[in-house]
Amino acid sequence: MKSILRAFLIVCILFVQINLNAQYRFIKANSIEDDRLISTDLHLINTNRFYPQSLELLEQTQNSNSNISILQYEFSNKNFNYFKWSNPEYFGNKKIKFTNWNFIKKLGPQSLYQNPNRFYSWESKDRKDYFVINPVLDLSYARKSSISDSMLFNGRGLEFFGQFGDKFNFYTQLMDYQADYIKSIDNYNDSFRVYPGIGNSYRNSFKYVDYFYTTGYVSGKLLEKKQYDSVAKKEALVYQIVATFGNDKQFIGNGYRSLIISDFAPPSLFFQVNYKLGPFKYQNLFKELIGNLSKDSNKILNKKYLALHRASLEFEKVGLELGLTEMIIQSRSNNGFDANYFNPVIFYRAVERDLGSGDNALIALDAKYKKGSFMCYTQFVLDEFTVGKAFTTNSYVNKFAFQLGLYYKPQLAFIKQGYVNLEFNQVRPFTYSHWSNNYYSTYNQALAHPLESNFREGVFRLFIVPQNLQRWSFRNITTFAFKGFDLNGDNYGSNIRKNYYKAVDKKNAFIGQGEQSNIFNTFNEVTYYAMPNLLLQFTQQYRSQSNIGQSINYLYISIKYNFTQNRNQYIF
Repeated sequence: MKSILRAFLIVCILFVQINLNAQYRFIKANSIEDDRLISTDLHLINTNRFYPQSLELLEQTQNSNSNISILQYEFSNKNFNYFKWSNPEYFGNKKIKFTNWNFIKKLGPQSLYQNPNRFYSWESKDRKDYFVINPVLDLSYARKSSISDSMLFNGRGLEFFGQFGDKFNFYTQLMDYQADYIKSIDNYNDSFRVYPGIGNSYRNSFKYVDYFYTTGYVSGKLLEKKQYDSVAKKEALVYQIVATFGNDKQFIGNGYRSLIISDFAPPSLFFQVNYKLGPFKYQNLFKELIGNLSKDSNKILNKKYLALHRASLEFEKVGLELGLTEMIIQSRSNNGFDANYFNPVIFYRAVERDLGSGDNALIALDAKYKKGSFMCYTQFVLDEFTVGKAFTTNSYVNKFAFQLGLYYKPQLAFIKQGYVNLEFNQVRPFTYSHWSNNYYSTYNQALAHPLESNFREGVFRLFIVPQNLQRWSFRNITTFAFKGFDLNGDNYGSNIRKNYYKAVDKKNAFIGQGEQSNIFNTFNEVTYYAMPNLLLQFTQQYRSQSNIGQSINYLYISIKYNFTQNRNQYIF
């Protein structure tokens, strides 16, 4: 508790005395910034969920059908452009009143507190090169309403980011956490020996979960061409290749959940290349994963690897995008990556068959269609296909997952920004599982949906920024799931870590088999923007699970300063 009080005092000092702001380098999927992006214009949702804060993104928001920008906030009855205010390398903004103080002037033009979004920065004279250090805080405390029980997040850290010209940039965030989780998260740890969203952790002398959380990457433009568009009267991107190497999460999809790859599991080492050629987009993603928590002869956790590529074609005039993704999980006895999968355009399933390996191949189709204030989207993941049993509805080898979702952007006078999202997810038993350790996971946690398999789920999301109270936002996330759990140690297809060859009934596998349970979770969050990156949040969460007779109700208060991740992946 003393650490929390110290951290709170640091935030107050920074806000009241320094009043500075830090820049978000990337907009994360399902974060508040992502909510703002969705509420600006549904066309701006990128299925790859890769949003660097750049001049291109600013142009997209300003040229969208909406006159509201994700980066436009209202403070003290004055509109200012958050993007311009928080990117002095583009626009040369200075916090004039503060930087006129004599002791700040003595520090020099590129030193501590000089810019509005920099705690410490160095910039070149032409502002194309810069380096920044910022503090980061992620603090939450919750009290259970019925009995003496609490939840605690005490996270403090630093972020470093910089840019070399317009071709190369880097970012890293270092966080140290002490946490006390709610009961459902503790139950997850009891079952799988890990806490969701993180890797290695331990109980400290105060009985809190103690761990480090780090992300970081370097990113560069390998190739780019622009040409002047006489109609739009500006330069338009013809093609671009961007490569990123680092340690982080990825998310592919347009909704709250992803059945392809989501941000539920912890960060891991990755190499990603994004290609864009007119309406055609392509992505290669290679990730190093942790296997089943067993160790090799050097007492290092055994590795497995993900190779993923996604191709999409966007028909901008009709608002349609179609995508095809292939994923493969592979492992070798020497813990190495099979070089055959480095081929960026080959069909992985064909390689896997030629190698005679036991790798786990999956394929996915996705689509989205936008019309006016509505956007619908879908995903279909096929884990295994056996021609002879394709029409045997409940065969255990029919392993597939399906998603269907809808966005609606209300056009109401009292709403500055907002959207409504409905989503349905269904995953058959044994999907994502395998007969070897190549099941679809890392660090014992699902790479796709946190409920793993053998379930149906409905999701409702609402996000609102009132017209007359733009310092405030309201978010509701409600999920209802019907899931079958494994019973008496038998494999009913609920746990992706189990060998699917050991299915209880191979001829009659249906959704909900095993120990049936209804899981209800609602999450109501009110956010106050003290500054665009200093947030005070007040949250109520209610969760019930029928098979264990558990019902909990928590009230949270949170302080987030320069924190770019989100905790919504814990809602399952």
